Amino acid sequence: MRRFTVLVFLSLLGACRPGPGGGKGASPEAAASLPSTPPVQAGPEDLFEDVTAKAGIGFVHQLASGKLTNIVESVGAGGVVFDFDGDGLPDLYLVNSGPHPVISPGPAGTRRLPNRLYRNRGDGTFEDVTEKAGVAGADFGVMAVAADFDNDGHPDLFVVNVGKCILYRNRGDGTFQDVTEKAGLGREGTAVAATFLDYDGDGLLDLFVVNYLTFDPNYKLHYSPDGYPGPLAYKAEFNVLYRNRGDGTFEDVSEKAGVRIPNCRGMGVTAFDFNGDGYQDLYVTNDASPNNLLLNDGKGHFRDVGVETGAAFSQDGDASASMGASIGDVDGDGIPDILVTSIGYGSLHLGSKGGVFEDRIMASGIGRIKAQYASWGGNFFDFDNAGKLDVVIVNGDLHYMNGWEALLLENDGTGVFTDAAPKGGAFFKTKFRGRGSAVLDFDNDGRMDILTTNIADRCVLLRNRDRSGNGWITLDLEGTKKNRDGFGAKVTVKAGGKTWKSEARCPTTYLFQGDRRLHFGLGRAQSVDSIEIVWPGGQVQTLSNVRGEQVLKVREPGERR
Repeated sequence: MRRFTVLVFLSLLGACRPGPGGGKGASPEAAASLPSTPPVQAGPEDLFEDVTAKAGIGFVHQLASGKLTNIVESVGAGGVVFDFDGDGLPDLYLVNSGPHPVISPGPAGTRRLPNRLYRNRGDGTFEDVTEKAGVAGADFGVMAVAADFDNDGHPDLFVVNVGKCILYRNRGDGTFQDVTEKAGLGREGTAVAATFLDYDGDGLLDLFVVNYLTFDPNYKLHYSPDGYPGPLAYKAEFNVLYRNRGDGTFEDVSEKAGVRIPNCRGMGVTAFDFNGDGYQDLYVTNDASPNNLLLNDGKGHFRDVGVETGAAFSQDGDASASMGASIGDVDGDGIPDILVTSIGYGSLHLGSKGGVFEDRIMASGIGRIKAQYASWGGNFFDFDNAGKLDVVIVNGDLHYMNGWEALLLENDGTGVFTDAAPKGGAFFKTKFRGRGSAVLDFDNDGRMDILTTNIADRCVLLRNRDRSGNGWITLDLEGTKKNRDGFGAKVTVKAGGKTWKSEARCPTTYLFQGDRRLHFGLGRAQSVDSIEIVWPGGQVQTLSNVRGEQVLKVREPGERR
């Protein structure tokens, strides 16, 4: 009980003090760019190597005020991994916060630094094409997601902002068009997360936007030595579900779809079919309130079953500050599990055939390892292609501008984890003010890499140098009968006497959408016996005797509708 009380107290305060570079009289340039952490030098045996500078990625998160002054500033910013030009190489879009007249004003004359679009050249380096593409962004940026909302073959970009979000339509020629107003997405709010899904099964990707709270700079009733009030000091904002009409516009269906749940200060959202009925559900992580598991009935309506399924709270009843969630099967039973990051232990909700989750965060070993940290971005991924899902978590002090180490956790295959930071290398000994994280295979070598963003610091791209020799296969799905991204497709892979199951979806975690392609580590197997894909709508496609160690493009059979 004592620990629960302390966690809730800290969440309500949500405080921090000024950090480096944010003192009185700081210049606009100093406020726009605090000193960045130098490149991390990897040892010869380190699994991960910091290749950010080598890759030509110069993005630095802008904290215009030079210090954390309120709870919205502390959220941070992330981005999205997507192949915007269709060349088969994952590109990067990183979102900047910048100055804001209320949230983060900065000294007079502070200019907003742009969001950055980096095109993957395919040789280990990236080219900044922001200006050419026309996606510099505006307002106080937080996150981005990407999907082909109009099914024209080109992934579009939705930028999540405090203020007005932006929908960029991909023209297919390397440039984007701002269609926000035309699409009906121009409302203002404190948006912090979003995801794409086809909730009504019409073949068009809909959009779910998570809103946080209505920030009031005049609210002063808090414990003054701790800097600023916490989430419960401000009015919660409703989340919004936008239905895709198919003519380039969206309609707000939040009320009739049942997603306008009061007193939820959302931090993240991810879509997945938790009960296997063919309809994608939504898991929403909240600050200072229980998390929501929104069950899709397939008829256009959602019902919150978070409490009854055991996914609303942690194992000790904590609902103080959930950040984001990652979905994956950590124990190999074919049922999706949920990793929730938070200021406390977090949760590892293991799914069951009965539709009830059990939080195994302590039994898994994760809780013991991460107990001392406030955790933000967390991801499942197989870092050595051994055929089981490991975990990476980035950490950052909730109250101070102090850096903490990220965590690398290795799964024994049953959902029990050990500290793999020594194997990971120098990065996992280096302190960053971590916020967002994504996993991707930026060089298409079958070894999953890591991308992180940090408050008032540079991003970090970590290249995976695994030498295990384990097999792998990555599937890049393209739908024809329903949505082109194939979101909602169920995939079963069999190789070397083992079976893996996964779901194609918009892979959103805290502040990020990662590589949407489905990656499978195969252990010692070097080829795949069979791949079964159940596409949205029910069509079944089977591939046999597939060569491993390739990124395989799989197109749903049939003509595009």
